[in-house]
Amino acid sequence: MKQAFTLAEVLITLGIIGVVAALTIPTLISNHKKIETSSRLKKFYSSMEQAIRLSEIDNGESTEWIKASTQKDENGNVDFEANGKVSKEFFMTYLAPYFKYTKIVDGVNEIDKDGNKTGNGTQTTVYFADGSTFNFNNGSCMDIVFDTNGNRKPNIYAKDKFIFYMCFTEASRKSVCGKSNKAICTKRNYYNSRTELLNACKTTPYYCSGLLEYESWEFPYDYPYKL
Repeated sequence: MKQAFTLAEVLITLGIIGVVAALTIPTLISNHKKIETSSRLKKFYSSMEQAIRLSEIDNGESTEWIKASTQKDENGNVDFEANGKVSKEFFMTYLAPYFKYTKIVDGVNEIDKDGNKTGNGTQTTVYFADGSTFNFNNGSCMDIVFDTNGNRKPNIYAKDKFIFYMCFTEASRKSVCGKSNKAICTKRNYYNSRTELLNACKTTPYYCSGLLEYESWEFPYDYPYKL
């Protein structure tokens, strides 16, 4: 006589499989996101460093590069459209020839319900073939926001958006980048220890790229945010 599983045994087995899947699949998805995000951060930072080195051969030291001041309107408010224009001019002059990108979209002025100009999501943005993007905020330095998956959610700092800085004077590099004198930096060398970097990441997600650079762009076990 052939042995067979009873219906109860099959249901119990399926239940166990379901519980195990429920426990392990979220972890697998999270680990996959970390690996993908880490890979794109490494690629972006390496590509940016290489583009800067090549540009310095043609355009001189980055400390001599010309960056326009923050553009403002007649009322003294940031003019995001004008700011986007000069950001694009900077990119096309100093970086575009040394990058492989698919398109660049100009920054524009966006008006909120109260009639105020906002720059939310409206800075000049460069698109890559893998779906990642970066945009410029033309402030005292050129702030660069790299988004590892472009327009897709969550669009949150420390999860898929990471900040980098390009400063062009010794004073601004010291003020923003700390001990680093590189043309592109994070807050890694602004703080004195990993503990300080981790605390800065916890309190200000904007600065988490510094912690990740310290960790060679790998997500540490105690990274404070879930991807």
